[in-house]
Amino acid sequence: MTNDTAGAGNAPAINETAGYLTKGSLCAFLGGKDKPLGKSTINDWIKKAGFPKPIRLSQTLILWRLSEVVTWVEERAAANSKEGAE
Repeated sequence: MTNDTAGAGNAPAINETAGYLTKGSLCAFLGGKDKPLGKSTINDWIKKAGFPKPIRLSQTLILWRLSEVVTWVEERAAANSKEGAE
């Protein structure tokens, strides 16, 4: 069994092999290790921007599918590209 860690300090693990992210690792994935995205931003995006809904496995374990997050980001990038071309 391998230990998936992000490498630096107390950074949350990103389980890339399973394709799921915790909220902490999601914030690091989207914002970077040095300046992770705020957790409240994720909550706002879920409510207002159509961000993928989390999967609640227990009261304390909530995950996001990496594939859904990447698709959401790519859709935003495509929309930005179209706006810039007009």
